[in-house]
Amino acid sequence: TFLGNVIALNSEKPVSSIIRQHVRNMVNYGSQVLKLFTTIHRPMKAAIIIGSAREDGNTEAQCRAVMDALEENGIEVDVIRPAKMDIHHCTGCNRCIDTDSCYMQDDMQVIYDAFDGSDVFILATPVYFSGPSSILKQVIDRFQCRWESVDEPYSDKYVALLCNGGSRNPRFENVISIVRAFAFGTRCV
Repeated sequence: TFLGNVIALNSEKPVSSIIRQHVRNMVNYGSQVLKLFTTIHRPMKAAIIIGSAREDGNTEAQCRAVMDALEENGIEVDVIRPAKMDIHHCTGCNRCIDTDSCYMQDDMQVIYDAFDGSDVFILATPVYFSGPSSILKQVIDRFQCRWESVDEPYSDKYVALLCNGGSRNPRFENVISIVRAFAFGTRCV
């Protein structure tokens, strides 16, 4: 199962009001997911990775609304902004095949720890040229060291996607495909 909701912003209304309305709809639709999380008899935790450098942009507004909804339902939320972190690009060196970890010493460990400690891992991005932002793609690429574990059983961790695009005909298919591959590669549902 892949959790995600695509919000297309192609209206004459102010973007912030569209996002608020769509997030309300998404939270109402996602109430079954929230019920699932709250029926588990332990504290639940979510991590939101904001793949936008614009702090007051549409992606940030989506994330704030989802964070509020999760916290209202008793789910602890960590918000991580890779744009403000020192994260290097994956070099494709394949050292992680032998070590199951990345050799690079940078801030990516914060994101690995958030991933390991969360029950739901939310990737949020604006859509640029029909794909995720380079900020989010860089984070996803650095999970290559986790991709090598495809023989392991699936975990009970969920991956969710928040994305938005402002063109007349935004195309979300590529972003969804990349995040599905991420969920598969990290053995999430």
